[in-house]
Amino acid sequence: MNRITTPRYPSAQPQPLPAGGLTSPHVSRQQARRHDALRHRFAVQRRLALACALLLSAGAVSAADAGRIEATVSGVSNAQGLVGCALFSSKAGFPLESKKHAQTTVRVAAAGGTASCVFETVAQGEYAVAVVHDTNGNGQADTNLLGLPTEGVGVSNNVMPKMSAPTFETARFTVAGGQTVKLAISMRY
Repeated sequence: MNRITTPRYPSAQPQPLPAGGLTSPHVSRQQARRHDALRHRFAVQRRLALACALLLSAGAVSAADAGRIEATVSGVSNAQGLVGCALFSSKAGFPLESKKHAQTTVRVAAAGGTASCVFETVAQGEYAVAVVHDTNGNGQADTNLLGLPTEGVGVSNNVMPKMSAPTFETARFTVAGGQTVKLAISMRY
């Protein structure tokens, strides 16, 4: 004679497994699998949360260690377009490939004469700033067939060699913890 028995845990919520786990007569295989799946999911979520917290804290700059860079750009020829300032922390892409290689960029309206770019919460280290007066507003430094810029350009330390692009090494400067670095950059057309 077959008897139908009611489950020991009739509620819809999964119950904790007894100490015997799968071997306990009161736990079905389905309940055990559900319990194991929940434990695994929570373990994965904890690991992901820890990894995210570590990544965020590694890249964060504390307020006491953060520096500031204020670049005053002079010699802006007209009020057309934007003046874009790009902050580089390495020689990769310096000075004209800011979209791929710049640490951060600031774009301000081109007022006749001068423009001001400010970089907040900058970590300690060596940097160089490249500036482009994007008169046509296409978001890039336009060049001619020889690769020479057709729009106004400038770099930190006002280094502008005659026959080549300025290098990161000649334009670099150092930002110390909590320091404000003021740069005066002249545009050249």
